[in-house]
Amino acid sequence: MDSTQKNYLSPIRPTVRAVIFRNGELLVQVKQKAGESPHLTLPGGKQEPGESAHEALKRECAEEIGTSVTVRELIHVAEVFKNRQEGTRHQLELLFACTIPEDYTPVVGPHPDPSQTGTIWASPRERRREFQPDYAEALTNKAPLYLGLLNG
Repeated sequence: MDSTQKNYLSPIRPTVRAVIFRNGELLVQVKQKAGESPHLTLPGGKQEPGESAHEALKRECAEEIGTSVTVRELIHVAEVFKNRQEGTRHQLELLFACTIPEDYTPVVGPHPDPSQTGTIWASPRERRREFQPDYAEALTNKAPLYLGLLNG
């Protein structure tokens, strides 16, 4: 990662992510862009102006995974650099522990991301290499609040 790169997109994007565990598995989105391999991501997305982090996470989860969430404590903060055709997107990601209704079955919500193809329970240990960014290590081992810079 080259933090001296000049082609950053403005502004830095505040982003929220839901960390939802059940029976040792993590609720994740499956995403795949044309011509690329599928990867796993945490539900969530861009915080809109005037929207609190909790409000943004509740909205994003309703849109992407089709359920309500109860937002708990902030567990990690990371800076993520995502390479885009037009430049590098710099995101500040807030990862919150969340809970969902006990009877929830994974579905793609009514307004998914364009590259979202599914929602599944996955073991972050067994499928670590599929995560983008690589949050699996931080979510399965004791990790600091600030995770530093990650490639997305």
